[in-house]
Amino acid sequence: MPPRRPRVSPARKRAFGKIAPSEDAPVGERVQKLLSAAGIGSRREVERWIRESRLKVNGEVPALGARLTARDRITLDGRPVRLHAPAAGKESRILLFHRSPGENLDLKAATSRAAEHLQLPRSSGRWLAIQPMPPVDGGLEVLTDDGSWAHRVSRGAHALTIDYVLRMRGPLKEAVVDEFRAATDCEGEAMSILQADAKYGEGFNHWLSVTVRATRSAQVRHWFAARGIIVSRLMRVRFGPVHLGRDLPRGHSRAMLASERNALINEIDAAAAPPAAPAAAATV
Repeated sequence: MPPRRPRVSPARKRAFGKIAPSEDAPVGERVQKLLSAAGIGSRREVERWIRESRLKVNGEVPALGARLTARDRITLDGRPVRLHAPAAGKESRILLFHRSPGENLDLKAATSRAAEHLQLPRSSGRWLAIQPMPPVDGGLEVLTDDGSWAHRVSRGAHALTIDYVLRMRGPLKEAVVDEFRAATDCEGEAMSILQADAKYGEGFNHWLSVTVRATRSAQVRHWFAARGIIVSRLMRVRFGPVHLGRDLPRGHSRAMLASERNALINEIDAAAAPPAAPAAAATV
C-alpha cells in the first residue's frame, strides 16, 4: 500500500500563494497583463517590480513578458499574490472620486480594506488610479479595478484636455496670464496651454481657470513658482469629457456612467487614429 501524502493545511497553501488550478484559472498569460487584469498593479508597476527584483515567480525574478501558468507561485516583496479569475459576465468597475487637496491617494497596498479610509467601495481586486494628482493637489480622480482598462486609458491620457482651477496668493497680473497662455515648456518639459482665464477674487486670493493637454499639474505649479507666484490650491475639475460636478462632494465617489465611459474611450481612440488622407482632386 503506497504511503499517504501528508495533508497540507489551507493556511500553508495560502502562505505559498499558489494559484489553485481550475478551468477558469488564467494559463499562459504574460506576467504584466495577468497581474494588471487582476487589479494587482498597472503594467508599468509590474515591470518596475520585476526590475527591482520585488516580484518573483516560483522564487525567482521572471523575465519581462514571461508567461505564467495556473501552478506558478507569485510573491511581491515576499508576500504571496493570489489571483482570482473574474466571474463570467462581470464588468469592470470605474469610479469618479473627489479627493481633497493634501489627502493621500496611496492605493499601492492593494486591498479593499486599505482603501477604507478613503470611503471607497470594496473591491475583490485593487483600485488603480488613472493619472493620479500629486498629494498636494486634489479634485477629480478616476479609479478602476480593471488593470487592462487602466492601461488603455493611461496610454492615451496625454491626448485628453484637462481643466484645472488654481487659487493664487497675491495679485495676478494680466501680463503674467498672457505669458502663461503662450508658454510651451517648464524646466525643459513641454507644455501645451490651451486656455487660461483669470477670475479675480477679493482680498488676497485670486483664481485662474486653465485648460491644458499633456501637461501635469506639477508643471503648472512650477511655472508660476519660478515667477514668484504661489499656487495655494490646484484642483482638477475635468478629465477629457468627464467633469467634476456639484453632485460629487469632497471625499465621496460614484460610479462612472456608461455615457461618460464611452465618451472617454471615444476621445482617446479619436486622438490615436491616423489623420484621414486628403481626398484626391477630381480629374476632368
